[in-house]
Amino acid sequence: MTYISLYRKWRPQNFEEVVGQEAVVQTLRNAVKSGRISHAYLFSGPRGTGKTSTARILAKALNCQKGISDNPCGTCQMCLRIRDGNSMDVIEIDAASNRGIDEIRDLREKVRYAPVEGKYKVYIVDEVHMLTQEAFNALLKTLEEPPLHVIFVLATTEPQKVPLTIASRCQRLDFGRIPLSNIIRQLKLVAGKEGFKIDEEAMNLIGRNSEGSIRDAISLLDQLVSFCGTKIGKDDVVIVLGTADQSFLFDLAAAIKKGEMASVLKFADETIAKGLSIPQILRDLINHFRYLLLMKLGSESIIELTKDALDKLRKQAEIFELPEIREIIKVLARAELDLKWHPQGRLVLEVALIEATSLDQKKYAT
Repeated sequence: MTYISLYRKWRPQNFEEVVGQEAVVQTLRNAVKSGRISHAYLFSGPRGTGKTSTARILAKALNCQKGISDNPCGTCQMCLRIRDGNSMDVIEIDAASNRGIDEIRDLREKVRYAPVEGKYKVYIVDEVHMLTQEAFNALLKTLEEPPLHVIFVLATTEPQKVPLTIASRCQRLDFGRIPLSNIIRQLKLVAGKEGFKIDEEAMNLIGRNSEGSIRDAISLLDQLVSFCGTKIGKDDVVIVLGTADQSFLFDLAAAIKKGEMASVLKFADETIAKGLSIPQILRDLINHFRYLLLMKLGSESIIELTKDALDKLRKQAEIFELPEIREIIKVLARAELDLKWHPQGRLVLEVALIEATSLDQKKYAT
């Protein structure tokens, strides 16, 4: 049997399984129950947060053979066809590769025909912001006066690029980045069902690097299983991600504070030797000092880390002054920009670390 990737296997199949989008789910469920279905929806939000999956679930809710319901059965032929992408009444269009006026004209011709199997024809247009201006103009008339049996779901990661004439004719639902706690909970569920053993630190690292995308988190879990088998530790995640170990970041920050230039350069050399990319080292280091900044400002609740990491962060924040952290972030951020055009990335990193280590400590002393 052909292997199915984990993120596809664990796509939500009903509204209850959608993770971290409570407001969106509640709005759609109430609309289905009350019969107040909009003729067009605009799903906007970051990648991997459930836009297309939720659109499919909405299509199931409207076409389930057991009747329109906010809790589709998932077992009838229509639900199974929609799940597998085989339904003739649920048409998914990738606007990134079908962005021209000819494709939209074809769509306009076909929307007039009644559904073949279900009650509604549902058009799911992914990355709709990629359509050309001419294609948007052609779509506009259809969105203004669509047939009663047609529902449009336009999904985008860049809603600001969707013309107002289109957006104003849709009911907009915003998908937010999924909180770290929800991602870790889902990773535990997947790992438990699939028979994987993964420690807490590894899950936390996966969650933080997925940047609020549950699809990215589960895809990374899939990659880790291919790399190290069914027992996954923090070190495995560090190797696969090419990211800096948390202990390295704490040690490097401490050496910067002490002004130990030789130690700082040695830390950088050892990390590069392990295969970590220079842009990633800078990103991780900037993020670490951002956490110190937030801790210093009393915004600990914003930081999504384990309790042990928060305790270490709180302790390290005590040895830094607020203006000092701010200046270090400026130095590192400037280096990150310089990497984009400078041919010698290692030199950029080393100069930035030297500059950060050389800051006048007396200037920031209380």
